[in-house]
Amino acid sequence: MREYCFEELGYFTAGDIHRIAAKLNGKTFMRFKVGYSSCAGNCTLIVYTDYEAPEAEIKAMFLHAALETLANG
Repeated sequence: MREYCFEELGYFTAGDIHRIAAKLNGKTFMRFKVGYSSCAGNCTLIVYTDYEAPEAEIKAMFLHAALETLANG
């Protein structure tokens, strides 16, 4: 499984990451797994997938899925 860090989104709390994971783990045909890296409570969002595609495509699909989930409640 490869990991993709979303450093460009800034930091989240661990609680935020857990809520994102609850909504997006296993979603789309890329079957995302959401994780994080924490430094003093500042968490960087990390997404894992086995799907073979360029990094930009993986990140774009994850953000699309996240925004769609947000829009649909």
